[in-house]
Amino acid sequence: MFLSEKTREAIISTMYAYASAYSRMDVNGVMELMAPEVMAIGSGEDEWLEGREQVQAGTERDFSECETVSIEYGDLRIAADGIIAWVATPFEITAIAGGRMQVFRGRLTAVLMDTWEGWRFVQMHFSFPNADQEEGRSFPVQG
Repeated sequence: MFLSEKTREAIISTMYAYASAYSRMDVNGVMELMAPEVMAIGSGEDEWLEGREQVQAGTERDFSECETVSIEYGDLRIAADGIIAWVATPFEITAIAGGRMQVFRGRLTAVLMDTWEGWRFVQMHFSFPNADQEEGRSFPVQG
């Protein structure tokens, strides 16, 4: 699959627009980047969100739990075919919640679609490595 520089730059722009809006705790800015049929999946049991209404509620909940938050990406791995692109990247969220700074490192995968309004998120999945999982193992050791 060929990824033109123009497409790559547009996708990177959307990814960083999301990080910027999230870091400003700007719900409207985050939601401008979501497709109507967006699905967002997090690590929590209740973090399976389908559609703009649920994603907005989840974003508002995230923002209500902290005084400040920022998100930074590692290397963005991007591929695309036509109007669909997929991205994978490590990320780091730094938040101040309850007066305490917390840092969370995880992984993000996303599917974006090129629309008349630009590249929009169709699916996002945030995950955090399992602290009980030994390096080189697929599953945590029980026992």
